[in-house]
Amino acid sequence: MKTIGNMTKILGLSLLAATLLHATNGDNMIGVGTQSRAMGGVGVGIGVGTDSVFRNPAWIVDMQGFNASFGATAFMPDVKAKVGPAPGLGNGQEGESNADFSVIPTVSHSDHINENLSYGVGMFGVSGMGTDYRNDDPQKGLANMRTSLQYMRFVPSISYKIDDFRIGAGLSLAYGALNISAWTPDAVPPGQQPNPATAKQRGGGVSEDYGVGAQVGLGYHVMPGMTLGAYYQTQISTEYEDVFDFNTDGVYDDLKLSQPAEAGIGIGYSDKTYGYTISFDYRRIFWSDADGYDAFQWDDQDVFAIGGSYDVTCDLTLRAGYNYAKSPLSDKTFKPANVAGFPFPAFNIAYFNTLGFPAYTESHITAGLSYELSKTTGFDLAYVYAPKVTETSMQVLEASNEQSAVSATLRFKF
Repeated sequence: MKTIGNMTKILGLSLLAATLLHATNGDNMIGVGTQSRAMGGVGVGIGVGTDSVFRNPAWIVDMQGFNASFGATAFMPDVKAKVGPAPGLGNGQEGESNADFSVIPTVSHSDHINENLSYGVGMFGVSGMGTDYRNDDPQKGLANMRTSLQYMRFVPSISYKIDDFRIGAGLSLAYGALNISAWTPDAVPPGQQPNPATAKQRGGGVSEDYGVGAQVGLGYHVMPGMTLGAYYQTQISTEYEDVFDFNTDGVYDDLKLSQPAEAGIGIGYSDKTYGYTISFDYRRIFWSDADGYDAFQWDDQDVFAIGGSYDVTCDLTLRAGYNYAKSPLSDKTFKPANVAGFPFPAFNIAYFNTLGFPAYTESHITAGLSYELSKTTGFDLAYVYAPKVTETSMQVLEASNEQSAVSATLRFKF
């Protein structure tokens, strides 16, 4: 898939500016566009501007004229972890991840080909997570761990309407970058703490891969103001070469870590007389069937999103929403499994999930606004807050995260 490298790498490299842990369902963003994020991540049952290119391409055809949007999301996670107290593990002191800020850009565009046919294209940062404990005292048992997964998609889509029925389809040309780094001692005497002087770094640096997937969406105008929608995204296979020495034999190993398939349905209602819109989405994310996530024993997620908007004036619209999905790592009892083709003890799986990929976020409270600066230019703003969630595993591993994010988009229409 190197042929799409130049197309995706410009935006992909910008995703590597810092490690992060998104305000997410698992490691997927609750919504990629500012309007969607302000309304709890909805977008299956209603159109959410040019970002429908990603969530449900069926709605692209409902947009009028030439549309373009340029936006970015700033993530500000607060992630902490502790190990022990236990002999040979850690002293039970809490460490704080330094991966506390990152910016992800989005670009999207749509236009009509004819009255019934439209196209759209977008570049979105859609998934990511990571931690950074390199500055913490080694006696805390955090292994100097640093992880970063960045995932973006270039999505060309097309949308067609027949009376009240809409259908859309598109490709997802994906770029992923994974970095896992930690030190592990060759031997730890019984009852003693790991000694950094005898430890070896087990990380091969940033590894990149590309993948291709597809998505289809349906939409239906049931009656004036009411819409129904459904969509499906395929799994995208990616494999990261020489990313980490999982079996500590001195050779960096490859890891298959594919983005999961996803399906959803939604309903929306808009009242133009009173100026309000409300929408509800249900989505299912199939983590347990995705390469890599199955080995790390992530559960599938049921995502529930509700959002609404109200037109205060002809230029100002207020938005709010709520998104909930039980963490794929909630209340887990881990079992031994094969990771990267090697036997991996249950404790190691729990350790990597807890310190490296603590995808514990469940609730998201969202708000935002849209303002029309002129007949051709508009501005969107969104704020997402994910309350603190703490999980304990194997009795001696604990991690928590609390997240906030701000998104802004500038829109143009001609």
